[in-house]
Amino acid sequence: MTSTPPFYSFVIPTRDRHDVLGPAIQTILAQTRDNFELVVMDNHSTPETRQVVDAFASPRIRYVRAPERLSMLDNWEFALDHVKGDYVHYLGDDDGMFPDSVEVATHLHREFPGLPLGWQSVHYFWPDFIVPSHRGLGQMRVGRVVEVRDSRWALTEAYSGRLHQAELPTLVFSFVPRATIEQARKKYGRYFWFRAPDVSSAIVNAINSDAYLYSYRPLGINGASRHSNGASHMYAHINDKAFKKWLAEAKIASAEEPLDGRLTGGFITEVAIVDELFWLQNKFKSEIGDIPVDMRDFLKWIVQAAPRYFARFDEVVAAVETMAKRNRVDMREIQIPAKVPPPEKQDFTFGTDHRTGTVSYSYYTNTDHVRTVADFAEEASRHCVPVGQLIIQDRRSEATTTRAPTLGARLRSLLGR
Repeated sequence: MTSTPPFYSFVIPTRDRHDVLGPAIQTILAQTRDNFELVVMDNHSTPETRQVVDAFASPRIRYVRAPERLSMLDNWEFALDHVKGDYVHYLGDDDGMFPDSVEVATHLHREFPGLPLGWQSVHYFWPDFIVPSHRGLGQMRVGRVVEVRDSRWALTEAYSGRLHQAELPTLVFSFVPRATIEQARKKYGRYFWFRAPDVSSAIVNAINSDAYLYSYRPLGINGASRHSNGASHMYAHINDKAFKKWLAEAKIASAEEPLDGRLTGGFITEVAIVDELFWLQNKFKSEIGDIPVDMRDFLKWIVQAAPRYFARFDEVVAAVETMAKRNRVDMREIQIPAKVPPPEKQDFTFGTDHRTGTVSYSYYTNTDHVRTVADFAEEASRHCVPVGQLIIQDRRSEATTTRAPTLGARLRSLLGR
């Protein structure tokens, strides 16, 4: 155990989103500990981005500007050349951190040095989000258990469709040791791969770590504003402007048809994620090995997207039926959700998970007072347990004897349904 606190690097890759960047920076500078730096990785933006950074006049911020407009993956990769921390975390320019995230991480890494630390995030939808029914919505999942997980077990569960890729040590929802990142860059020539850096980093980190920490007590906030690429894909029938821009800059002609022949319906975000996982499994086959893929559990997860794509509901179901046939999955095992129009307002939800001490609920914030992710971070942090109340459970010995619940079962448990 070291007497010197570990040093953390936050990285915000950004491009022409100065209207949301300021509040994201604000949540990082509000940390209760000072053993951190912030690298703002500007992907050749207009001058307003630099002006937002300079306005903070903080010695903790280092501004780096790409010499030319880069693809998302190359911009994220370029940023790695400029981090100095023992642990690294990337967040979007409309995301945020809870004020004690460094304090919690420092506490855990003193006990478990060198392990990636992932967490379940809460979600905040900015008042300008593209879906009217979600504007100002907060979705909370607040637990108190921190698990020590076997990385190989987690990989197996992810490729079996039983563990969401966000529960692997992805750089977007984790503090990852810089030594692990540099080891991967030296081994593979680069760190980020294929299309989505969050998915590829999850797989690369799991391959290169024997174990990792997973906290059900959130450290970060997954924000969604009108700029969100992921939301623009998930709700392409409402507004796909940001997603189309991302496709063009990534030089991807179309995402309608997956690369993997086991899949179809590339317009479905969940299918795109599975396609990414399969590509990475093939890319790193020598290290991942022949983990059996359970398409049944993947299809159970994918079909739950149908109500979100209400205008294309029947297409989602047809795609699932086609994939079931291709992969010899009995459709009688796949529960198709009810086809009902999306509500004008989201239902209040409440659920508990006693094993992880998690309480889940959603609510609409008062947009007169909560206008940005920084406002939400200040409000929602009061709902999180302090570091002294965390419970650590080492689950590595259970890796060969337990089976994680399906993604659908986990979701129903969290929502109390």
